[in-house]
Amino acid sequence: MRKILFILFIASLAWLTSCSENDIVNDAQLRIYLDLPMNVSDPVLTGATAQLTNIETLKTCVVDDFSADEGLYVANVVVPEGYYNIVVTGEMSYTVGTSSTSTTMRAESRGVRVRADNAATSMVRLFFNNYNAEDGIVIEELFFTSTTYPGTQRPYNDDQYIKITNNSDHLIYADSLAIVESKFQPDMQWVLTPDLMKDAISISWLYMIPGNGTSVPMEPGESLLIAFNAKNHKAINPNSIDLSGAQFEFYDESPNAEFLDEDNPDAVNLVKWCSDIWSYTVLHNKGNKSYGLVRVRSDFDTFITDNYYKFTYLVNAAWGAYESSGEAYFIPNSWVIDMVNLSIMNDWAWNVVSPSLDSGWTYCAETSSDKTRYGLSVIRRRDALGKLVDTNNSTADFLPRQQPSLLQ
Repeated sequence: MRKILFILFIASLAWLTSCSENDIVNDAQLRIYLDLPMNVSDPVLTGATAQLTNIETLKTCVVDDFSADEGLYVANVVVPEGYYNIVVTGEMSYTVGTSSTSTTMRAESRGVRVRADNAATSMVRLFFNNYNAEDGIVIEELFFTSTTYPGTQRPYNDDQYIKITNNSDHLIYADSLAIVESKFQPDMQWVLTPDLMKDAISISWLYMIPGNGTSVPMEPGESLLIAFNAKNHKAINPNSIDLSGAQFEFYDESPNAEFLDEDNPDAVNLVKWCSDIWSYTVLHNKGNKSYGLVRVRSDFDTFITDNYYKFTYLVNAAWGAYESSGEAYFIPNSWVIDMVNLSIMNDWAWNVVSPSLDSGWTYCAETSSDKTRYGLSVIRRRDALGKLVDTNNSTADFLPRQQPSLLQ
């Protein structure tokens, strides 16, 4: 009996040994290649960090020793063989015009197989894209046409507003985000020198939401109402809107005594960084500009110095072509979180931003003399789950000629 038990014991050890040998996980070498965008000038990557997560064990490994190699950035790591999700972030500096700027980049690859077969090196190549932690905040509505006084077609321009919404599933802080208006118009196509459009937006003005980084929390689905004059406009114009509850407003200390702005102390004033308007700021009520939500990645003094440029442009007029000049501030495309192109429907000639930001456009006015535009806005569509649609194509993303949500 003892002999039989001994034999069974030895057999069980052999089985356990065999099982253990089959479960041995070998180490394998993985080489990670990072590919920077080709549409930027003089890119340099710093602070790149890759996190590898084993899909089965959920154990993680961090790699931060990337080095430049023939236009790519490369790092080697040894990990147990298996399948990994890889996320890489880093800071990329590059040139726009004659100025330098930087942005946070991100790349991701899922289910990467790392094998130790024949001691060969596994490889993965990731392509960096611009990354904003604020991705998910979008412009939900632009009410730019204004209303009219009862019984007339005389416009009342002070009741314009912008609504921005956290379309993500996580908390986002909105302070230090800025709203910008394009310098150029979609109905007048110019040949620009230098032409920065593939890299940047030329702007007429920039106003920023003030805060210290955590002053303006936005929960998922929460919206902020930004008025151009935060008061109850219905008290003046029954056709208008009560904007006295707006969280933020545009306010300008106008040098023009005939066009003075009003300040509602219950609404926080946006901080003006630049503007080429000589009175108080309003939206183009025909919708002949583009508007964006951006994260400025410099301090004020650096921005004013480095993001200013002069340009020349060719005008094709009825009496012939001639060259003129202008000046503007610019926003690198990598700073943009959301962009909405507007146009008069029958006058559209070109989009004034890169198609990577917005490949379409939306509208309220069908012609430049269309008085039916008053009292209409553009509102972002929602999908079947109630999420706002954001495909970087305003033609597909927005419903044109809508009743403003605050008039519904």
